[in-house]
Amino acid sequence: MGETATPGQGSFSWRVAFGLAVLGLTLAVMALAQSSHDEDDPTANQVFSGGAFGYADPAGRQVLVPVETGLARGMKGFRQAVAAPGRIVPLTFAGVRRGGDADRDGITEFHETPGALFAAGGQIGAGGDVFVATDGFLAARRVLGVTPLAGEGDGRECPAALRDTLAARAGRPVLWCRNVAAVEGGGVLHLARFAPRGRDELVTLAYADRQGLVYLDYPATTDPGGTWREDDGGEFPVAGYTPLFAFRTADGLELAVRVAGSEGAAMDLYRQEGDAFVPFVAASWPRP
Repeated sequence: MGETATPGQGSFSWRVAFGLAVLGLTLAVMALAQSSHDEDDPTANQVFSGGAFGYADPAGRQVLVPVETGLARGMKGFRQAVAAPGRIVPLTFAGVRRGGDADRDGITEFHETPGALFAAGGQIGAGGDVFVATDGFLAARRVLGVTPLAGEGDGRECPAALRDTLAARAGRPVLWCRNVAAVEGGGVLHLARFAPRGRDELVTLAYADRQGLVYLDYPATTDPGGTWREDDGGEFPVAGYTPLFAFRTADGLELAVRVAGSEGAAMDLYRQEGDAFVPFVAASWPRP
């Protein structure tokens, strides 16, 4: 059951008045939250930050942000989507789809999943993941393209000097280090795995540019059911690890990453604080 973006006709009943009051309260809460988002809960920052992860339908013409009805109603001001590798696609709010849990069940169930619906003003890949944002959110950011680096073997190996720096920082040897992607403006993303300490594992993403290095650590504990993800066999899911795009802000770099596994996909927007990336906005889909 859906709600269209066009106001209904009829008398201005108390039900309508109550609905408008609730909507006004929702928008007020969102405005306050966008100016003081939760530093410790990136999942709560979905929508409240002024940005939210969503995905396209199989035709690539609609976008859904699977959130609760109250939040979905307040997303009329989300007018743009950023898609990999850094494309901006205009959006038009198309209404709210009501339902139960706001979880993605895969692109084949796109038309049954509740959340905020948008019409895309340009083509988005079938089921493609996007970051939907307000004009104000993007006004404070410059979108940077992220290009996966092709090549095999030595063509993807990190420079020796970087391996030494990473090993010194982690205090343990580097097992492997790969060049993952190039970021518009001259930066490069590198992914490294280190020798375990007992059951303690560590993989680090390092962003390198002329300003230095910024790190994102993925610590984990070895477990038969999965170390970093469910049923990963103790291996970091490199094949499912995809940097999507980036933002340049006055405070540094923000990086959107998708990590897919057998149990689903995790979407994260990290932002730079000093020499570290910290979680900012997060969402997840039950299936990759």
